[in-house]
Amino acid sequence: MANRRKMLELLLSQMESAQARGVPYAAEGRNIDVDRLPEVPNRIPGEGGISTVRSMGITEDGNEVLIPTVVDGRLAPTAAQAEEEAIRHYRRTGKHLGKYASRAAADAAATLLHEREALRTGR
Repeated sequence: MANRRKMLELLLSQMESAQARGVPYAAEGRNIDVDRLPEVPNRIPGEGGISTVRSMGITEDGNEVLIPTVVDGRLAPTAAQAEEEAIRHYRRTGKHLGKYASRAAADAAATLLHEREALRTGR
C-alpha cells in the first residue's frame, strides 16, 4: 500500500510538473500555492466531505480558467453560491489554478489536482 501511494505521488508530481511547463495545453500555470490551502467542510448537498481545491472553469480570452470555489477559507452552502463567489474572487484577485487552451485540458488538470489533494490529505 505504501509503495502504491509513493508511486501515485511520483506520477502525479511528474504530470503536474509537465502541466506547469505547458504540457498538455497549459496557457498559464496556477498562481495559488495549493499546499497552503485550508481544508474546509463541504456542506453542499450531494457532495459532503472536506474540500481544499474544489474548482470550476470559466472561459476568458479564449482560455479555460480553472478557479477555486473555496474562497478565503470557506465554501458557500450551495454550488451556485460557491460558483458566484469564486468568479467574484477571481475577478477581484486574479487568483487561479491554471489557464488552459481547452475545456478538456482544464478538466484533466482539475482531475489531477483533485487526485493530488486526495493523496496529500489522505482522503
